[in-house]
Amino acid sequence: MDYVKLGSTGLKISEYCIGTDNFGGQTSAEDSLRIMSAAFEGGVNFIDTANSYCDGLSEENVGRFIKTRRSEVVLATKGKSQVGPGPNDVGVNKKYVMQAIDDSLKRLGTDYVDLYQIHSPDPTTPIEETAEAYNDVVRAGKARYIGVSNFSGSELVEALWAQDKNGFSKFNSVQPRYNLLYREAERELFPACIEHGVGAMVYSPQAGGFLLGKHRNFKAEIPQGGRYSDDFRAANFYKTTYWNQATFDAMEQFIAVTEKYNITPMSLALKWVRTNPAVSACIVGARTLEQLQQNLVAWEEDVPYEAISEASAIGDHFWDTAPWKPQMHMNTPSPAKV
Repeated sequence: MDYVKLGSTGLKISEYCIGTDNFGGQTSAEDSLRIMSAAFEGGVNFIDTANSYCDGLSEENVGRFIKTRRSEVVLATKGKSQVGPGPNDVGVNKKYVMQAIDDSLKRLGTDYVDLYQIHSPDPTTPIEETAEAYNDVVRAGKARYIGVSNFSGSELVEALWAQDKNGFSKFNSVQPRYNLLYREAERELFPACIEHGVGAMVYSPQAGGFLLGKHRNFKAEIPQGGRYSDDFRAANFYKTTYWNQATFDAMEQFIAVTEKYNITPMSLALKWVRTNPAVSACIVGARTLEQLQQNLVAWEEDVPYEAISEASAIGDHFWDTAPWKPQMHMNTPSPAKV
């Protein structure tokens, strides 16, 4: 396992980051601990969670794991999502942020997180207010570093400008969805990351298992236990994004490349994402211990440059002709390669 700096910071993180959005939901508490233990033994020191994952159960399960190894783990969590019925139970205004970080720390059983992130933009709150609130979190010693998630390039730059203007702590990371079939981040976010020294820790590198060939010939997901299953909160996004003929065709071409070079789809999907210079870390979720073990093996698999190049050509053509529009920033032009 290689360790890299998060953006321009001095924080050393494993390139492989454990995603925990299933922990306490599709993945039981016991299996969650087994997965994190196996990842830790495999050299992974980076864990990402959020206050909304499984209604807080994910943070509780992560808290149980880090209890005896807090200093060895780089711990990241996020806040912004709806956590109650009140008008201030969602967002990133000062009231929400200060309450949310305290609630997360309580569930995690620690005095601080290494990285505290905005889960998604909040158009109801001025970015200056949010920047000040996150600066206060750092000054209070409750977070060592701060970041954002699901921001566009322009939203990130606006936030950095507000921080610089007021002398606030800088956002050090951004967490976008990114894989061979979903490349919105390349258009403006990744160039902004490189210019401003912000590390990208990308999620969904395998398109929720789609790139692994789990759904060939429009094979439906099982009713429970997968990214496209009815019991997964973001299932609609996955189905809307990937469940069409053009995407299935691109996936079949991708699988053909892996067969040509005798490598696993998992290894090529992960390696392709990691070749982007803006990417510091890759968040890889695992619902079962077996999936985690497969991911770790694939992570170390040797992937020929030719396979990455051919996969890129498939992704380039698909992204130029994608049958749907980017769903994070609908007010922007159609995507184009950087």
